[in-house]
Amino acid sequence: MTALAAHESGRDVFSHDLLLHDSDLALVQGTRAFVQEGLGSGGSVLVHSTESQVAMLHRALGSHPRLTYGLDQDLYQSPIATLFHYQRVLEDSSGSTALWATGTVPLGEQRAAQDAWARYESLVNEALGPYAFHGLCTYDTRVLPAHVIAAAKATHPHMDTGGERRPSPDYQHPAGFLATPLAGAPRPPSAAPTLVMNLLGVRDLVQGRHHLRRVMESSAVPSPVVGDLLTATNEVLTNGLRHGAPPVRLEVWVQPAKVTCRVTDRGSGIGDPLSGYRYAEPPGPMGLRAARHLCGEILISNPPGGGCSVVLTAP
Repeated sequence: MTALAAHESGRDVFSHDLLLHDSDLALVQGTRAFVQEGLGSGGSVLVHSTESQVAMLHRALGSHPRLTYGLDQDLYQSPIATLFHYQRVLEDSSGSTALWATGTVPLGEQRAAQDAWARYESLVNEALGPYAFHGLCTYDTRVLPAHVIAAAKATHPHMDTGGERRPSPDYQHPAGFLATPLAGAPRPPSAAPTLVMNLLGVRDLVQGRHHLRRVMESSAVPSPVVGDLLTATNEVLTNGLRHGAPPVRLEVWVQPAKVTCRVTDRGSGIGDPLSGYRYAEPPGPMGLRAARHLCGEILISNPPGGGCSVVLTAP
């Protein structure tokens, strides 16, 4: 989709909209308008949701060579994996055809899962912003809790209200949203850590990896996930030693089904807490993109007293 075509359709090259609905009719009407706009622009359109909703929408919308239907259970395996999958698809298309995607987000029943998908919704604006991508996320106000709806309003720049597209007054930039309670960003447990180490130089990395693997293997987290978290934590430790200020402190909390690591250094901090989410940016000295690929989630912050704190989690 060219910039001119996007302008003529009333959208920028990228858009990420929210449709709140309280009936199946409102869902069908909002989805139909979005799909027709996408097909009319020459784009490829994906409609995804649960099996029952996809069947209903397929009956209402029919078929088209550039219209595809999919199931959330196949397309949305985890927030970060889904985000990077969309990036790869859009990068491979080289902008030749815009992707229009509409449907639900598999928020889950537990608050932790709902918060993780809310953070995904926010990061879509950062990670997919450079691409010819248009999203319409549909939220059913009849069944979703208030905090999920509030987070949806804060993570979508535009809303579809009664067939009218308008800016969302509650929208927050991803860096700001991730720091709010609505984001439910992962934090280390309040209990004492299972392992604490202070690394003074890169020569300490071998010993650090040894102790880290030993304590992580006492959890029920699958071995491949433990290996990925170990590699991601090593990337962050290496960055802290090379570009921060030692000592670099490693703290690890091992729980039956979760491992949390926190790496803290005394350097000047990381100016961009969203570094590593953009596809085309150079990996830089931190290797953060590689770490984000491997880890369940990574949260970067610069504490008030100085330095940098990186929290990594693996479910």
